[in-house]
Amino acid sequence: MLQRRLWRPGAALVAAAMVLTGVASAAEPARQRVLAIYESEAARPVNVAFTSGLRASLPSASGIDLFTEDLGAERLSEASYERLFLDFLRAKYSDAPPEVIVAAGAGAVRLLADPENTPFPGVPVVFGVADERAIRGMGLPRHFTGVTEHLAIRETIELALGLLPATRHVALVGGASRVDHPLNEILRAEAAAFADRVQVTELFGLSMSALQERLRALPRGTVLVVVSFYRDGAGRQWFAPESIRAIASAAPLPVFSTHAHVLGTGIIGGALADYEQTGRRVGRIVSRILAGEPVSSIAVERSGASRILLDGRALDRWRVPNARLPSAAEVRFREPSPWSRHRWSLVIVFAVLAVESALIGGLLMQRRGRRRAEASARENLAVVAHLNRVGAVGELAGSLAHELNSPLGAVLNNAQAARRMIAGAPRDAQDLQECLDDIVQDAQRAGEVIRRMRGVLRREDFRPSPVDVAGVVRDAVRLVEADARDRDVVLAVDVDPALPPVSGDDVQLAQVVLNLVMNGIDALARTPRERRRVLIRAVAKGDGVEISVTDSGPGISSAERERVFEPFYSTKPAGLGMGLAISRSIVEAHGGTIAVDAAPGGGARFHVFLPAAQPRREAKEAI
Repeated sequence: MLQRRLWRPGAALVAAAMVLTGVASAAEPARQRVLAIYESEAARPVNVAFTSGLRASLPSASGIDLFTEDLGAERLSEASYERLFLDFLRAKYSDAPPEVIVAAGAGAVRLLADPENTPFPGVPVVFGVADERAIRGMGLPRHFTGVTEHLAIRETIELALGLLPATRHVALVGGASRVDHPLNEILRAEAAAFADRVQVTELFGLSMSALQERLRALPRGTVLVVVSFYRDGAGRQWFAPESIRAIASAAPLPVFSTHAHVLGTGIIGGALADYEQTGRRVGRIVSRILAGEPVSSIAVERSGASRILLDGRALDRWRVPNARLPSAAEVRFREPSPWSRHRWSLVIVFAVLAVESALIGGLLMQRRGRRRAEASARENLAVVAHLNRVGAVGELAGSLAHELNSPLGAVLNNAQAARRMIAGAPRDAQDLQECLDDIVQDAQRAGEVIRRMRGVLRREDFRPSPVDVAGVVRDAVRLVEADARDRDVVLAVDVDPALPPVSGDDVQLAQVVLNLVMNGIDALARTPRERRRVLIRAVAKGDGVEISVTDSGPGISSAERERVFEPFYSTKPAGLGMGLAISRSIVEAHGGTIAVDAAPGGGARFHVFLPAAQPRREAKEAI
């Protein structure tokens, strides 16, 4: 019944083929014809690779026509179809038989080698995609030649054990079609050599669902070896990529194979046969026969050694170190490292980073040197400022001596009076108490003068701390009060009682006020006595404190105002020109500013602005 159903469409195809062949032969001159007969579907990856190599090796402009037919043996279970297929070929190519036949697959070779059934007796047959172990027992006729494959199953299992030394179990996976059966037998025979090293399990002819269940039950340390899986036990047809993915997805187990065309579908790799290269070699033999070389003089070729090809992505997945890879292994699909992908970009980035690092290092060294220079400058400034204060005290020595003599003389007089009171007739205790109180007050007055002098003369490192500006101004003014009286200068002090503290050094700030007041007193030397007046004010201004010193002297011209703060520039005939320069350095070190302008009504007015202390911020920075 099956034969009758298949014959009807087959007869129609034969008739159509005969008509088409006759038309073609009448239209153009005869060309050389090559008929390729595939055991399995021509669209399968193994046949696509083989055909690609075959076409590439045939002369492109030599008038060769390549026809293809496939037996589809992976879909059939009845041998009766083979007779119908042979009849179809006999009828289709009866008027234009091929000069050479290419048989792809052991099943196609066996079919054409039968002398009683072959549709093309005596036509040279060149075979490929057939394992040498399957070809060996066929007893091929003299007009057969070709290229035998060596499926490197044993080499592939050895490779798997080397890459994954923890392997204790090898599972052999195979399909259930007529194409799968002989390959399963070869796989079983080759794997038997490893029975003393690992446990071997055969998983042949199962449905995909049953196979996946068995794979999930396999223990760790198992590798899978797949050679042929055209159809499963349930009759479903499979192509290599989808069958490999279905097998690999069932359980996290590494998969190996023997076919180069499945590399990249999920297997780690193996000793792989390259069927495109086989197609090229078969094509070269076909070309020799078409050129007139007798087929009997062309020996059967054995495929070269299978190449060890590995998928770099699978190696990374299974954490196979490079040290385990054979020296002859070729790794494909490995993700390139960032260095290999962006080598020049990384070189440029590293070069830029190196230059930036060098610049930053240089800047840090400059910063360190600048800090050292600043520290040295501050130390030198402290020395110069100290000398300036010593000089100022030296200028005030006469006035200070007079100021000290006055309380000391009063102490002496009061002490002598008290002594006489004690030695003479009894006196009123109240008078004696007043003498002693005067002695204490005069002694305190003398001690205060000495304290102010010691404060001005001491030399210490700059240590910022909250400073009472009102106290600084009063101390500085008291040092020059005696000198001002001697020179008939009136000192007027106006200090806001609610001044905020500033952050700085009280001695250095006192030196600034002292310099400005002494400059104001010196500026009044030629001013009439009744106009000799210096006003010292300290008021809160904005976020800080402003100290101003105003004199009623001749003032400073606008041209001189630009230079009065320069070192060694002075408007006084005997001046060194360091007082104002030092004052500006001190003020700027405190984060403030100093300036001079013309006072209303004549004279000069110096302004010193100091920012108020910020306790919270300083405490935070200290932390």
